[in-house]
Amino acid sequence: MKTTEKFLFLFTKPGRFFAAVLLEQKVGWAILFLTVIALLFCFARAAVDGVLSLPSTPTTLAHMILTVSLGAVVFCCLYALCATQLGKKFGGKATFKRVFIVGAYALLPGVFFATPQTALMGLIWSFCLAVIGLRIAHGLPLVRAIIVQSITMAVFALFGALAAMGMLNLTKTHYPSEKLVHQPAPNVSVETFKGDRIELSSFKGKSVVVLDFWATWCSPCRTSLPMLAEVAHDFRDRGVVVLAISDDDDWHTAEQYLRDAKIDLVGVKGSPKLNQDFLVEPLPQTVIVDKNGIVQWVHVGVSMQEKEHLRVELERCLAR
Repeated sequence: MKTTEKFLFLFTKPGRFFAAVLLEQKVGWAILFLTVIALLFCFARAAVDGVLSLPSTPTTLAHMILTVSLGAVVFCCLYALCATQLGKKFGGKATFKRVFIVGAYALLPGVFFATPQTALMGLIWSFCLAVIGLRIAHGLPLVRAIIVQSITMAVFALFGALAAMGMLNLTKTHYPSEKLVHQPAPNVSVETFKGDRIELSSFKGKSVVVLDFWATWCSPCRTSLPMLAEVAHDFRDRGVVVLAISDDDDWHTAEQYLRDAKIDLVGVKGSPKLNQDFLVEPLPQTVIVDKNGIVQWVHVGVSMQEKEHLRVELERCLAR
């Protein structure tokens, strides 16, 4: 069977495809396939970013492709480890190598994971391909193959969630910026996108100030900024000033993004010195300074309760 014809079967007759590749057991081809899927995923992600006026630089794209490729290989190794042992519990006979190959080719729909709108379709397609592959690799009936795949993915989802929560709790208190809380805010002078100079000390005794450090290349920032803008609008008449400090090298790109995304915030040009003063490392980072010039809250990253947390902290600062 020709290579082109064989890979066409992955779309039209996946059963015949898996029967062929599991007979050959060429892991190198599977890894190459993962690399191609990672490449397509990253280009799809970059295209989406482009639509949002967030150009992906060649360096950023190269790093992303390398990270996604390595991540896919590691995922397939863990998948093979789990599905191989679990399959044997149900009477399967596949080896680690054969299940790794199944996991690799089952990631064919990986390009659909690039956007939330198509991710579910990609997951369903990938699940079905994996079931077909496991059925052939393990020599299991269809129902048992479905059970093995379901349990394997449930285990991955559970451990993934626990790992994410653990890492979040582990790192949250170790961000350098946490040291700023209850300390006087650095007396900095910043420049807006329009060229106006703003002294942070000028708000002392008058306004609560929110400093949000962000960048157009930061995906979590694109999630948090609209929520921040909504909260800023609600508190605008209550003496709250919000400054969106861009970490982009070209602040014109950041200004254009705020305009295109209709985010009504005061854009500010960031600098290495400003990042150093506020101990900024990962983005986004939000800092709330009360009317006395004291840092009352520092938050790194973005959460599902972002707006609620901001509102609670702002109410607390305004009540002082």
